Amino acid sequence: MAINVKVKSDEEIQAEKEKENAIQIELKIRKTLDGKIMILDHTHIDIIVDTAQNKIITFPKDEMSDEVYEVQNSYFRYLIQEGVADPSSIQAGNVYGSLEGIYPKPVDENISDAQIVLLSTKKFLETQKSLFQTEEFIEDKIEDRFVEPTPEDSTPLGKVPEEPKKGSISPSRVRRYLGGFGYYEE
Repeated sequence: MAINVKVKSDEEIQAEKEKENAIQIELKIRKTLDGKIMILDHTHIDIIVDTAQNKIITFPKDEMSDEVYEVQNSYFRYLIQEGVADPSSIQAGNVYGSLEGIYPKPVDENISDAQIVLLSTKKFLETQKSLFQTEEFIEDKIEDRFVEPTPEDSTPLGKVPEEPKKGSISPSRVRRYLGGFGYYEE
């Protein structure tokens, strides 16, 4: 029986320790042609990290609304609390509905500022995960309610009596209501 002994240098031991202590995260990321990092995990906003200018930009996915602005605002508040974004740099971007802010260069040269931004963004997305699930649950419940209504929410056929005239609009005099003027008729 042979005994194999492998002698490692201090650099190899240090590299293995760093590899063991490394944090791994999963995000839906794309890289643009000019080197910007696009994070596409959120349901309401897209996040772009511009490593050349140390800038974080958020864009609404579909339409700008109060809900989208609240998500953007809470994202930048989270980054400020984490110490990642400069609070004095947060402002509206030059694209409608975008917000942007600057992240400072780290004092320690061994720390990657882009990796810190990505890690903080992942933590923020984890805090938003319960909101995603709640929205999805509510949308599914509303859809189920419309597609398969309960007996309390539906009327069986034949239960509503038919009448020749219902409501206040007479079937023979529809044009006067479309024209914007009319008179009361019983």
